[in-house]
Amino acid sequence: MSSLTCIVAWSQRLACEVLRPGDLAVDLTAGKGRDTLALAQTVAAAGQIVAFDLQSIALDQAEKFLQQKGLIIKRSSGEVVAPATPGVLLVHACHSRLAVLVNRPCRVIMANLGYLPGGDRLLVTRPETTLSALRQALELLLPGGRLVVTVYPGHDGGAAESHTVGAFFSNLADKDWQVLRVSVANTPVAPFLLVAERKE
Repeated sequence: MSSLTCIVAWSQRLACEVLRPGDLAVDLTAGKGRDTLALAQTVAAAGQIVAFDLQSIALDQAEKFLQQKGLIIKRSSGEVVAPATPGVLLVHACHSRLAVLVNRPCRVIMANLGYLPGGDRLLVTRPETTLSALRQALELLLPGGRLVVTVYPGHDGGAAESHTVGAFFSNLADKDWQVLRVSVANTPVAPFLLVAERKE
């Protein structure tokens, strides 16, 4: 795929360009760990990444991938608030528990919706839990911070979620938020990107 239309690459770029060493960032959908890695490399050793996933298999794959990249990984069952310690914390919990488990301001919160690549396509993110997580994310973002979400309309249930998430971003108040949509204009079912930046 051309880098021009690789939406995940755009999402990582737009997330990482506002991150600083030592920042806290959240990955709402750890998956295989690729977004988590991009965030972790940007915040460096003094920063912290908290990455959520409901699937143990995803967290196992993410942990292995991130360890291969030289990162030290901690795991959490999602029962306690994430401690404010540097490094990568993989949390076995739904992203709708974001504000319960992360109680500090974040520079970036990102999500890559849909299903685990190579996994069960029936296990997908759902509009109701995604919307809950996004609402909580807005409350946690620092001024100048960004909520970065890759949306997949092409899979079963994806159209409904993409409509819900798109409407959520479109209705954010202009006085508080800058909102960007990046899409492949000639491929209606291609993934697209939504970014909201809190105005300073």
